[in-house]
Amino acid sequence: MKLYTILRSTALATVMVVTSSYLFADETGNKVEADAVVEHKFELAKQYHGQCANSDAEQFKQIRPYLTAFADMEVMADTMADPVKFMQLMSVVNDPHTMHVMTKCASEPVMWDTWMKGMTDFNKMGRVMTRFMNPNMYFNWMMASMNPATYQPMTKMADPAYYNKWMTAMMNPTFYQPLTSLADPAWYSPRINWMMNPQSMQPLFSMMNMGALPQAALATRQNAE
Repeated sequence: MKLYTILRSTALATVMVVTSSYLFADETGNKVEADAVVEHKFELAKQYHGQCANSDAEQFKQIRPYLTAFADMEVMADTMADPVKFMQLMSVVNDPHTMHVMTKCASEPVMWDTWMKGMTDFNKMGRVMTRFMNPNMYFNWMMASMNPATYQPMTKMADPAYYNKWMTAMMNPTFYQPLTSLADPAWYSPRINWMMNPQSMQPLFSMMNMGALPQAALATRQNAE
């Protein structure tokens, strides 16, 4: 059961890695240009965390730094390159409150904009790939089994409060909102509008611009150097 929980958290983390540094979500969920903000405000995440039972601002403040990895692909790449940081992130993800926040945010069109931009950003993708070509990353993982800090995040599984929190969450209807929302016709309207809006796919169209590909490749190579 423990292994299944870890694998489930890892899979969810991998699916939600895709993002961008260009578009962000403000407190209303609107798109704003990157120049208008310094970093992601996570206002929607804070709102969803507040829907959980026995949640408070202090708890969200503790997980807030880890959520940055899901709002910036390069941060996630750096996290995955360090086994200690990655296990800490998985420990945070393996929590019913964090799971609720992530699944709710993943269904928001504003996040789809972010992921679309991230997937089509050659420069950003190039910088991420160069991190995975660093041999130090693989050396760190080879030595991870001998580092006690790698196992430290798992110690919370020996705490009865960990299981009590999951049992409480699974009895809370709010925990199932990402699924029950599918039964609400109003839930589909903004998402259908996003899919039907040509602007939503503009980053993809721009990526297909063959004239821009050589420039993007050159910029990526220069950044790597």
